[in-house]
Amino acid sequence: MVKRNKGSENYRRFIFIGIIIIAIGITFNTTLKATFPSLGTVFIAVGGLFFIIGMSKKKKEENQKNQ
Repeated sequence: MVKRNKGSENYRRFIFIGIIIIAIGITFNTTLKATFPSLGTVFIAVGGLFFIIGMSKKKKEENQKNQ
């Protein structure tokens, strides 16, 4: 059984949520283009923001481990 610390789960959660929201945005962008043209773009942008936050948290955690 592998034990993970809470910080590891935190950044992984943000990255995973970001990927899911980006995928939903791409789906909306291709299927609902005629109805809601900007909805997919908004989901892609929000998903990218979550992905960036997750990567930032990962970098901070790695820097703390190295020190």
